[in-house]
Formats: sequence, C-alpha cells, structure tokens
Amino acid sequence: MQATPAFRVAAGQFVIAALDGKPTVCLKAERTGKDHVNHFLVPLDPLAEPRHLRLHYLDPEQELRPAEGFSFSVDATPKQAAAEVGDVLSRDGALWLKVLDDPAAQRLYCYVGLACGQIRPRMERQQYITLGWRLERI
Repeated sequence: MQATPAFRVAAGQFVIAALDGKPTVCLKAERTGKDHVNHFLVPLDPLAEPRHLRLHYLDPEQELRPAEGFSFSVDATPKQAAAEVGDVLSRDGALWLKVLDDPAAQRLYCYVGLACGQIRPRMERQQYITLGWRLERI
C-alpha cells in the first residue's frame, strides 16, 4: 500500500509507521478537541511489554502505510483482576484498550476504541469487563 499523510488515514485503522527507526504495526487513534483533531499511534507489534502501551503523538503530515491482514483477537473469558495498562475493556458491546496517555496530557491513562480509534479520557467509574487480547495476522 502507498504511504499516506496521517490526517488522511481514518482512526481505527492498522498502519505501519517507523517508530524509533523500526517498522511497527500500530493502531491509528484520534482525540477530537473543540476545533481540532490530534493524531496518535498505539504501537502493537513488535510489543515488548503490553503494560508499556502508550499513545505516541503523530504529526498530521507524517507518512503512514495502511496495513492489511491484521485483527484483534479478544479473549472470551474475562480476567478476574482489575484493569491494567494493556488490557481490553468491554462496555456496552464496545471494546477499549487501556493505554498510558501522551506525556503532555494531564491524565495518566486513556482508552482507545478498537473499532473506531477514538480516544476516551476515562472509564474507571463505569461498569466494564476486563479482557486479554492479542494481535493476529490474518
């Protein structure tokens, strides 16, 4: 696939981006403000430790290559432990990945919709089910 500026790639898409000089499979995410959209990447593969998942700010002009052949596989059995960074949370049929927020943000955690790629600032007070996940090549 051809490289495309980040602002033209829809949130929730798998992309290949160069992070730390290495090609990395990422989920494109967006945080919508009052009059602007911030673009982010969530690196998924290679992933040394899921507990280190975090948002990486993305210049809207940075070139991304859409990645085909990837999907999330979510465990059917809920975890009994409290949600940690790297876990998927299920609430009202939607799946959210708990990640560390951008270092410039005022909060430590945020949640990225697996289907939509939208970033949500909080979920802790609401009811959810904690699930494990993995990235699969299809």
